[in-house]
Amino acid sequence: MSIRVDGLPLQYSEYKVDIGRIKQGIDKQKEGGSFCDGAEISEEGKRALENKMLALAEQGNIGGIRRLSSVSTYGYISDFEKALSDLGKGNVSGEYMTGDYEKEVADIATQFEKEEGKKTDSFDRHVNKMVSVYNLMREEIEKKYSNSEKETEYYVADNGEIEELTKEKEIAMLDKAYVSHSTFMATSTEIWAGLQEFTPTVIYHKGNTQKTNEQSIHEDSNAYAEKGKIKDMVSQAFMSAVSDENRVALAQQKGSLNHFKLNLGISSSVRNMLNGIWDYYANKA
Repeated sequence: MSIRVDGLPLQYSEYKVDIGRIKQGIDKQKEGGSFCDGAEISEEGKRALENKMLALAEQGNIGGIRRLSSVSTYGYISDFEKALSDLGKGNVSGEYMTGDYEKEVADIATQFEKEEGKKTDSFDRHVNKMVSVYNLMREEIEKKYSNSEKETEYYVADNGEIEELTKEKEIAMLDKAYVSHSTFMATSTEIWAGLQEFTPTVIYHKGNTQKTNEQSIHEDSNAYAEKGKIKDMVSQAFMSAVSDENRVALAQQKGSLNHFKLNLGISSSVRNMLNGIWDYYANKA
């Protein structure tokens, strides 16, 4: 996760520096008194710089800056979104900023293979994808810091300061990425539910109660949309999904995760309603 320079781009691989020519140019500029543009630093600025360098030296950060990591909150958000996108496509392409997850994401994608016919349990399926990606990235963090020989890393914090990178800080960044996606999808779900053309198309029950159940789902979605509560319910479901119990349960499942149901802390009728909203638009895509 540290910044590395593996080599120059191909177009520069044959580039050679003529040291003699450069030295002659510098000597000529010195003779003409125009070696470089001048810049003056105020005494106050000098003192501030000296104090900053002294503080870094006392904290032992001077050497650590050489191991400045590319890890950031934005990087985790980017990685989380890209991993989810790759699961949706069923394949993986490109590299990740904060980690190399290509093989792991490809393995997870096999548990979400496309099915023939109408899409069902689309909401549960997306929740399972979110938790799967969270588990993957969390495990990478745990693995990284379990190495007793790991060198100390530093990173640029959100406030612009250079700070020591720790497991707790990386987990906090991952949590922010999960919450960011949760908030966006909760808002989207409420918008979808509020659209006038929405009607449930997925049948969850068979027999004489079928029509009653479909009508109940439709009425519930309209009522919650009017009160603006769907966003809160979806957010609650997403937050419940990453409980330790759910994370372990999902990790233990080796087969398809398309219809696996985690404990989301919501009633079965609300769950059916949310799946109905997601299924409607998933089948229109």
